[in-house]
Amino acid sequence: MGDLTAELMTLFADGFLRRLHVARTRRRLAAGRPVRVPCSARSDRPGWRREYVNGRLHIAPGAAGVGFGSRVLGHIELACGGTFHEPAPDTWYDQDWAATTYLPPGDGHPVHLQVDTRYLPLVQAALTDPRAVRKG
Repeated sequence: MGDLTAELMTLFADGFLRRLHVARTRRRLAAGRPVRVPCSARSDRPGWRREYVNGRLHIAPGAAGVGFGSRVLGHIELACGGTFHEPAPDTWYDQDWAATTYLPPGDGHPVHLQVDTRYLPLVQAALTDPRAVRKG
């Protein structure tokens, strides 16, 4: 019984803390300050691994690109202004996170991103129209 209670407490605490972090992220973006969003990514682009790598998206309002930083890959820039596509479910890394595929402008290599569902609208807005994230 104690194990079940501990699991439920962890589940609810994680959801509550994640909700607070998302709200803080939105406030910072609306104020024009940079943020970091936890994310997993993979791509067939040169310099990337073929499997998902955990890291963070570095989003700065109005910037021409969004950076993906991880301990494995270092810092890689993604150009803004591309399009999003839905990936096949069998290519997902973590079923609890929303999966999407980003195709940067003028580049033939898609980047598969997975973020918590609550961050997905922010990530999509930052990569498609960087000026939109500042409007809140």
